[in-house]
Amino acid sequence: MSVYQPDMSLKAKIKRRITPFMARRVLKPRLERPIVSFSFDDCPKSVIENAIIPFEQEKWRATIYIAMGLCETENHLGLHMNQGDVKALHEGGHEIGDHTFDHIDAAQHIASEFMANINKNQSTLNALGLPPSQTFAYPYGQVTAELKLKLASKFIGSRGIRSRESKDDIDLNQIRANRLYAGQDFDTLIEQINHMGGKPGWLPIFTHDVRENPSPYGCTPQQMMKVIDAVKSSGAEVLTMADAIKKMELTHEAN
Repeated sequence: MSVYQPDMSLKAKIKRRITPFMARRVLKPRLERPIVSFSFDDCPKSVIENAIIPFEQEKWRATIYIAMGLCETENHLGLHMNQGDVKALHEGGHEIGDHTFDHIDAAQHIASEFMANINKNQSTLNALGLPPSQTFAYPYGQVTAELKLKLASKFIGSRGIRSRESKDDIDLNQIRANRLYAGQDFDTLIEQINHMGGKPGWLPIFTHDVRENPSPYGCTPQQMMKVIDAVKSSGAEVLTMADAIKKMELTHEAN
């Protein structure tokens, strides 16, 4: 599998800068307690042993953004889950979100092709007996204003990769999320978790593989356990992406 390269042209860079300010669907929740949502993209099989099992021991549930076309393949993230793994996660109460079937870049495909790839992913999940996905994550974090509008009628929320805790306003068409990666991103995330209590907000967290010697887009099992301990100490409520959105919509409507 070839290594992904984003479009680095000036036009593409400008689009990435301005898209977060376009086609917004704003939610302004008022929370008394912080919320953390863990999500895993693609999704590597190492996540099951090194993240899902520890979560279940805490009675937490996560969101798995699965690209079904990657099932049983192996790449820089390691071996990916098989269809049985995906079905078992759903049966265990975890949210199965959509990540397109082939993990394609929204900026390098026309909208109709992108939507067709999402529908193919949904059909594959449906064939396993799973319900329609409630939330979506943009592969590579790539998004267009046109797709933000189209996905708003298909999913209750679509997650991006722009880091920042969502304390004030949340764009449900491009939800900010925070990297759980080894290196500097990890230290930044721990600081964010440790300071959540001051003004409770929503902290969506995402990563990929969880294993010894992870890819640049993952973390180690030890780092995952450190994050789990930090979240427990923070007093935050841990909810799937979909459940967090539903809870915040209630607080939004009440204000």
